[in-house]
Amino acid sequence: MEPTQTTDITWQQLTSFTPKQVAAAEAMYSSRYILYGGARGGGKSRWLRWALVEYLIGLFRDYGLVGARVMLACETYPDLRDRQVTKIKLEFPEWLGHLSDSKEDGLAYRLAPDFGGGVIALRNLDDPSKYQSAEFAAIGVDELTKISKETFDILRGSLRWPGVAHTVFMGATNPGGIGHGWVKALWIDRVFPPELLPRANEFVFIQSLPIDNPYLDQSYWDELNSLPVGLRRAWVDGDWTVFSGQAFPGFSVEKHVVDMRSDEIPLHWPRTIGVDWGYAKPFAVVWLAKDPDTGRYYLYRELYQAGLTDQQQARLIREYTELSERIQTRFADPSMWAKKTQTVITSSADIYEQEGVHLTPGDNDRLSGKRKLDRLLQPLPDGRPGLMVLRDCRNWLRTVPALAYDVTRPEDVDTEQDDHLYDATKYGLSNTREQPAKPKKPQPNPWLKVSSI
Repeated sequence: MEPTQTTDITWQQLTSFTPKQVAAAEAMYSSRYILYGGARGGGKSRWLRWALVEYLIGLFRDYGLVGARVMLACETYPDLRDRQVTKIKLEFPEWLGHLSDSKEDGLAYRLAPDFGGGVIALRNLDDPSKYQSAEFAAIGVDELTKISKETFDILRGSLRWPGVAHTVFMGATNPGGIGHGWVKALWIDRVFPPELLPRANEFVFIQSLPIDNPYLDQSYWDELNSLPVGLRRAWVDGDWTVFSGQAFPGFSVEKHVVDMRSDEIPLHWPRTIGVDWGYAKPFAVVWLAKDPDTGRYYLYRELYQAGLTDQQQARLIREYTELSERIQTRFADPSMWAKKTQTVITSSADIYEQEGVHLTPGDNDRLSGKRKLDRLLQPLPDGRPGLMVLRDCRNWLRTVPALAYDVTRPEDVDTEQDDHLYDATKYGLSNTREQPAKPKKPQPNPWLKVSSI
């Protein structure tokens, strides 16, 4: 859709959109939630700012809307300044509009009256709650995987503007970051929470790889091709199973996922259960069986559900556990032993106990738990990993491999992510040593006479 022109330059010449960028811009008019990119070098940030300009001009030309507002956001102000503000100053011609920081608009770019006077509000998302009462006809987030699902939900609640029936959310991103899991779930795997299921057909992913961008010079390609294999798969090939900052880069579906049924696990194998409590956020449970001959664990069952009371959680665990299973211990989040209030002295663990589900406080040391899982993902002497996950554990396979490191505590997982099944797994492994026991050195037999030569 070509906006009004007042110069001899065409819109395509002005934007220099690649064919993939054109496809992403066209998706604005047919879909509500657009994700563009998925690799390095696709011109994501540039597409996002120019797509918002096109959207505003379209509202003016097609509907006569003057002064409509859209948001262009990054996770922090330095990122907003470096990725967007400085580029707007360089790219947007003077006749198109002007950049200002005013009391009325804040930091914003306002289009010239000839183009409808629409406003691109330039914002950072350090505190997304301040936008809960704001209204925008469109919202664009640069590096969408750097924000949480909660921030996404707050922002899409601000998608409204008088006279605009089709508001749009646009994200541009590479794989990786604290939001990798939820972004991948919605746009790549198309796994939707109940509230978004009715809108599933409004989500569209336009993948752009470096090869789609004819403006990249050879020196950039040389840099990309010199990256380690994992980063090349993510940034060059657009592989969402690996990414920079991945907490468990050693995990792979090929090595760690097994096609078997839980009833195929021998009944005599000892088993443990790990429980991570939650109500507004999901409570999560995993069942683990250990092969006594090899020491290998099999994660063979999961529970993952929000909005359940303690009583309902306990009953569900009991319902899912077969009577024939040799459950040795149910390890749980130690916070479940905290009393509810000063007047209600019953804890979550007490309510579980009343329902016949006895719990034991699990190991809550985050670094120890991370190291245990790291070790179990490595091969045992027989060449196969120390942890195998049954394919039916779909929520575990969706969330745990997508976890990223905490940037301020690089040995730990970032707790702002969907780490509930990961925490349940850590609790389930409470009795597991961080390092395998070293074989004892043979002791000399004092009764054995050694002859000297």
